[in-house]
Amino acid sequence: MPEGLPNSLRLNGHLLQQPELAAATGHFPESDSLIASVIDFLRLWFDDDDSIDQQTSGSTGQPKLIRLSKQAMVNSAAMTNSFFQLEKAHQALLCLSPEYIAGKMMIVRAMLSGMNLLTSTVGSNPLAECVRPIDFAAMVPLQVSTILKHDPDKLSLVSKLIIGGSAIDARLEALLQHQQTKCWHTYGMTETISHIALRKVNGVDRSDWFSPLDNIRLSTDSRQCLVIDAPALHNETLITNDLVELRNDGSFRMLGRVDDVIVSAGHKIHPLLLEKKISPLLPYPFLISSVPHPEAGSETVLVIGHTYGIGELFALWKALEEKLSPVEMPRRIAFIEQIPSLPGEKTDRNTVRKLLLQHLSKNLTEHT
Repeated sequence: MPEGLPNSLRLNGHLLQQPELAAATGHFPESDSLIASVIDFLRLWFDDDDSIDQQTSGSTGQPKLIRLSKQAMVNSAAMTNSFFQLEKAHQALLCLSPEYIAGKMMIVRAMLSGMNLLTSTVGSNPLAECVRPIDFAAMVPLQVSTILKHDPDKLSLVSKLIIGGSAIDARLEALLQHQQTKCWHTYGMTETISHIALRKVNGVDRSDWFSPLDNIRLSTDSRQCLVIDAPALHNETLITNDLVELRNDGSFRMLGRVDDVIVSAGHKIHPLLLEKKISPLLPYPFLISSVPHPEAGSETVLVIGHTYGIGELFALWKALEEKLSPVEMPRRIAFIEQIPSLPGEKTDRNTVRKLLLQHLSKNLTEHT
C-alpha cells in the first residue's frame, strides 16, 4: 500500500492489519454481510493502488464512476476527526454500507483516529440491538426517524451524530430538539469525499446555516449555485447544482437544486423551502413537484405518498391556504402509493415528474 496511510483498523475490538487480514477474518461470522463489506474495503485500501473507484450520486452532474485518492480520503477523515475531537479511546458505529462514500469514510476515520469501529445493521433501525454507549455515528434521516419511532430512548446511547444523504424534514428536526444526542446535518457529496460543511440541528447552537470545515473555500456561480474549492480533497474546483444563499463568513443556506426550481407565471418556487414550510401539516411522505402548464409554463403539484379521503383533503387544503401565499399554493395534489427514492434515501424527483406526466389524468386532483 502507499506509504503514510493508516494501515490498521479496530473492528468490533479486533485489530485488523494488512499482513494478517486473511487470518483475522476468522474472528467474524461469515454470514455478516456488513463485516464482509468492511473487509472487502480493507483489501482495496491495503493494495498498491493510490486511489479507489467510487460511484457518484449526481450532485455535480450525471452519476459516474470517479477515482478518489486515498490520501484525499485521509485528509477528509482528518478534518472530521479534528472537528469532533475523535480519538483512540472512542467507539464509532458503522451502520451505513461501505458501498457508498459515507460508509467508506466511517472506516477511514476509525483507521486514522484508532477508534474502535462497531458494526450494526444497515437497516432502518441500527440501534435495535445496541446496548453500549457510542461516541460517534453517521446515519441517514430514515434511520434516525425509525429509531425515534420505535426505540426513542436508544438514541441517547449516541453522543455525537451526523445525519446526511438527504434533507432533514421539519418533523424530524423538531423531534431532535428533545434529544440529548448532539446532532449535525452534513453537506457533501462523493466528489468532496463526504461532508465539507455541517450545521447543528439541536441544542442552543442549532442553526439553519451550514458552516464549512477548515480549509474549505466556498463561492457561488452566476446561477447562485455553490462552488467548492477544497484542494486537500479535490484537484479541481467543484461546481454543484445546489442553489444556496451564501454569507460573507462562508456559511450558507440550502435553497434546493437548480434543476428542481419551478418557474410558474414568472415566479421562482424552491421545492425544498416550500416542503420545509408545509412539513408540519403532512404526516406522510411528500414532495413538491410540477407539471407543464400552457400559460404559466409550469404549475406546482403536491405529491403525497398516501391517499386522502374527501374530508381529509378538504382539511389539508384549508390548512395549506392558511400557511402559504397565493404564489406558493400548489395548483394540484397527487396521491401515489410510495414516493420513489434514490440510494442514500434521496427523493427521486425525476421519477416523480415522469409519473405525473404519465398519469396526469388519473392521479391528479385539480384545485383552481
